[in-house]
This record gives sequence, structure tokens and C-alpha cells, in this order.
Amino acid sequence: MTSDYYYFPLKPGDLIQKKEHPRISLRDSVSRVIHLITITHFGEYKHDESLGCEIWDFDFDNIVNYQLFKEQIKKSLLQTIEKHEPRLSQTRIDVQIQQVEIRIKNRRTKSQITLKVDGVLTKTNEPYSYSENFFIGPLSYY
Repeated sequence: MTSDYYYFPLKPGDLIQKKEHPRISLRDSVSRVIHLITITHFGEYKHDESLGCEIWDFDFDNIVNYQLFKEQIKKSLLQTIEKHEPRLSQTRIDVQIQQVEIRIKNRRTKSQITLKVDGVLTKTNEPYSYSENFFIGPLSYY
């Protein structure tokens, strides 16, 4: 597959020096947009406050009803992905939450979220799959 999409975040210093900006594949570009959506709180991106998801709303909360939490996150992500990533269709999202007790730099983390996004790349009609794991409270990746 050709690399027709620009890597982001953009590197303004390279652009100013007229260096060629790195390019990535369609699949990688879609994955970067989904990752950006998952790490962005609604309202954080000032040019379009609808970019983001509700995960940040629960970052430090004690989650009582995990099923309700999962459904809220799935709905939030699906709406945002459908709005901001038109290159993906037939989008399906699975969210798994697991209680874990580990230490990361002396911080206790309790909720591990596994996110899986499946769909079809509209340009090529190929199946697409993306997965990501992270902890909330505070949010961190592994």
C-alpha cells in the first residue's frame, strides 16, 4: 500500500527547512486518528470541541457500574470516530475493563481498559482492526 498520508504530529521545524515530511499508509493514518481521539478530552481541541471521548471524564472516578461505563465509552468513541474518521465504515467497538492492582512509578492503578475498533477502510474495502490498552486513574499506556 502506498504511503499517501502525512505522519503526525507534524514536525514544523522540518517543514521550515523544506525537508520532506514523513508519510504513512492509510491504515496507519486511521490508527493515529483513533489514538488521537482516545487520548483527547472533549473540548481540549479548540478548533473542534467534538473531537475526543468520555474516557477522560472518568479518569479519577471510582467506577461503580462497569457495564454502564463500558456502554458510555463505546457510544462516545463510536460517535466521534464516525464523525472524524470518514475513511472507516462499518465501525464496531469493543471495550473491556479489568480491575488490576499494579504499581507504575509508585502510583497504584486500578482500571485497565482494552479498546478494539474494527471496521472497513472505505477507500480499499479492506477489513481494519485497531487495538489499544491503557490504564485510567491516572491515564497511562503500556
